Amino acid sequence: MPSILEIMGFITGIAGVYLTIQRSPFCWPVSGLNVLLYGKIFYDARLYADMGLQAIFFAFSIYGWIAWTTNAKSYEPDASPLKVKKSSFVELLIGLLITFPSAMLIGYVLMSQTNADVPYIDSILASLSIWAQILQTRKRLENWYLWIAVDVVYIFIYVQKELYLSSMLYLVFLILAIRGAKEWRKVLWFSAKNLA
Repeated sequence: MPSILEIMGFITGIAGVYLTIQRSPFCWPVSGLNVLLYGKIFYDARLYADMGLQAIFFAFSIYGWIAWTTNAKSYEPDASPLKVKKSSFVELLIGLLITFPSAMLIGYVLMSQTNADVPYIDSILASLSIWAQILQTRKRLENWYLWIAVDVVYIFIYVQKELYLSSMLYLVFLILAIRGAKEWRKVLWFSAKNLA
């Protein structure tokens, strides 16, 4: 039976991703609540990299709100000067060069210093999630592709940890990430068409 925290995390998680797809700045406070709930859930499940990741996501929730609302005409979607873009090759390369060594270091620390169940997988997913979150706060299309990859693996981990509602949530996240990629590609296409 899912806990009240897991049910609340499920609801706020879906709402936060849905609002992100819509490019609404209100995705950030809703996501902030979601990560606070999941910080406790992951602590109880001994998924410590994921727990620490929630603290980082909370900071990104604050930063995302600022980035998406600074100099915005309103709180409506796309009212911000920050627009959906593709990442450059250099941005993606830097992301790779930082993400994977960081994941290996975190995995080693988790394996040697904690009782984490899947230290390297947990740390790789946490590192990829941070990278995806950075791209999301900058409204980069590629954030959705990283979320798709991460969500697939998390579904299996949460089933193994008997966090069935959370695994269902990540299945919904996967579906929403696929939709988000399609929606943001459309936004890019219409922007490019209007500039031509």
